[in-house]
Amino acid sequence: MAPVRTVKSTRTASAPQSVAGPSHRKRTRPESIADPSVLPGVQKLKAAVRQTKRLLAKEKLAADVRVTSERKLKSLEADLAKAELSRKERVLSTRYHKVKFFERQKVLRKINQAKRKLSEEDSTNQSTLETELYEHRVELNYINHYPKTKKYVSLFPADVRDDEQPSDLNSMKTDQERDEIKRWIREQMTAQSLPAEPEVIQRSQYKSNQMQWDKKVKRKDKEKEKNHEVVDDAKDDFFE
Repeated sequence: MAPVRTVKSTRTASAPQSVAGPSHRKRTRPESIADPSVLPGVQKLKAAVRQTKRLLAKEKLAADVRVTSERKLKSLEADLAKAELSRKERVLSTRYHKVKFFERQKVLRKINQAKRKLSEEDSTNQSTLETELYEHRVELNYINHYPKTKKYVSLFPADVRDDEQPSDLNSMKTDQERDEIKRWIREQMTAQSLPAEPEVIQRSQYKSNQMQWDKKVKRKDKEKEKNHEVVDDAKDDFFE
């Protein structure tokens, strides 16, 4: 009798269906479009300048490549100067932000006091009060429009302690710098390049900044509420 071949029945074991929990999709941020006006960092620009100089130092270099590299080097050096200037402005702005803030508040109080006195006093002292108000406005423009690349010279220098002797040379130099910038501020105000009533602009800027801050806080609160709602819905789906 011939042998009978038996075929083993193979059963494909069906994989157990996994219970899918709540799916959390990661929110993908839209790709940021590179702004051509934004310069790269100082270190990247320095590295590019060094690389271009090394390329130009080669003796056997094609004429067209040399001309292109020389143009590129000039452009990189100009961008590097702008980037270093911008970095210096940021550093000085951060360093003197607190000092300027307190001096601005002090000058604004003096302007409001002078305005109040002008509305109350008689015409005899009006000229003196107007001069005082003008000087306070000069001080406010001094704070707001101080040259960004210079170290800030305070309008109200701290009182020197009794055990410290101030240097006459340093104090004279500081006073001279302050007077020069004040003279420049007065010239700009006369030429109407700077506002004659800077406190009005300051108040409007404060209101706009406050409105922007309120909108930002409201937007963050709405995002938090939406995130809480998504988490709560996911928990309900999971337990169901």
